[in-house]
Amino acid sequence: MKFFIPGAKDHQQAEEVYASIKKFATTTLGWPVVDRRIFRIKYEHKGRIFHAQVGQPDPNVGEVVIAILESQAYLVCTANRGALRGVPILVGKNEVIEIEDFDEQ
Repeated sequence: MKFFIPGAKDHQQAEEVYASIKKFATTTLGWPVVDRRIFRIKYEHKGRIFHAQVGQPDPNVGEVVIAILESQAYLVCTANRGALRGVPILVGKNEVIEIEDFDEQ
């Protein structure tokens, strides 16, 4: 899958939005964020399997996933959880079953 940000009008805007989400996450959590671009993750939390995918509603909060970042945990970012305000949905690295990255640029 080619890299995108939901709602971005073009590649340049997608890059700008992605950079601002990374900066916001770093500032909010105090954790460094790696450059990896993740399209989707499958993970287990409290015995249930979840799928978070950029461009699709998050199964926990119902908002569209705008970005998934990698830091000390995986950070699932929606408008109200990590992209524009609030703390991202935190997914422990030990909870992740499968990861699909965006294609290389």
